[in-house]
Amino acid sequence: MVRLDQLFDVKNGIASSHVVVLGKPKAGTIPYVRPAKNQQRTIAGWVEKNTVPARHCHPKHTIFVSTNGEGSHTYAYVSDFEFVANSDVSILLPKQKMTLAEKIFYAKAISLNRSKFSYGRKPKGERLKSIKLPDHPPAWVAHTVHHIKPFSFSVSTSFARKKTKLNKPIDLKTVPLIDLFEVQYGTDLGLIYLIKNPQGINFVARTSQNNGVAARVQRLYDVEPTEGMVLTVAGGGSVLETFLQIDPFYSGHDLFVLKPKCPMTIDEMLYYATCIKANQYKYSYGRQANKTLRELPIPAYESIPQWVYGAIKRAATDFTHLLQIAE
Repeated sequence: MVRLDQLFDVKNGIASSHVVVLGKPKAGTIPYVRPAKNQQRTIAGWVEKNTVPARHCHPKHTIFVSTNGEGSHTYAYVSDFEFVANSDVSILLPKQKMTLAEKIFYAKAISLNRSKFSYGRKPKGERLKSIKLPDHPPAWVAHTVHHIKPFSFSVSTSFARKKTKLNKPIDLKTVPLIDLFEVQYGTDLGLIYLIKNPQGINFVARTSQNNGVAARVQRLYDVEPTEGMVLTVAGGGSVLETFLQIDPFYSGHDLFVLKPKCPMTIDEMLYYATCIKANQYKYSYGRQANKTLRELPIPAYESIPQWVYGAIKRAATDFTHLLQIAE
């Protein structure tokens, strides 16, 4: 393992006060990126390229890292377009030539260090540079280059929903969440008062990591755990983080449990978890989902796309194939 700055030169972005950010693209503009939890939300707007110093214009396939924001710090991405970064983003320039697959590997490796940082301990400066990374990618990374699919993130359509209607291949009907799920409050326990036990019951909290499981705890004699095959949804904290829980579990504060009103397969449950989480952009730390979750619009049961069925099996088959290539 080596320090990040042994592999990359670290450059800082440019403050928004030094550029004019436009709300939509036009000829001669390039994206202006910001910290975000997913790559689709990194575009803050567009800037005219000829108004920005050349050192702040970065080419396609450049790694950039979010260095600020409680919900977005430490996430690293490989850009699929030329861009300018804001001052809460660091740009990583490899000291040695790297393939696209190697850059994606290092971006993921950097993101996995997120637990070491927080809003009060940001991955800036020396903290970012001192992140430990593998000195070279594992051998299997070289074999993935032919399996990297073109990025689905399109700059031209990233803001399309603001001005156009979606082209719906099916007659998509939406219903309030309460029509399909019983919305219950969890066991509402404080982890600090429980005894941790590696062989115990899952404790699900408002975290975005580890399928929502913050720890395993000793079973209580007077509190029954919630049965599995339900969705857990964070009403606060990491708002609308949604996971399928297979095993019995205890849960913390501001965590909702969604029990299907009709029998659902795992594929269907995971589909609805994704649909619920897709509404995260409507919420923030100051605008939580406690009061509005029940009325959240989600696809009606009869509108579930056909591709959902068998999705887990296809993913497992693809993953097995990659493992075989690595061997």
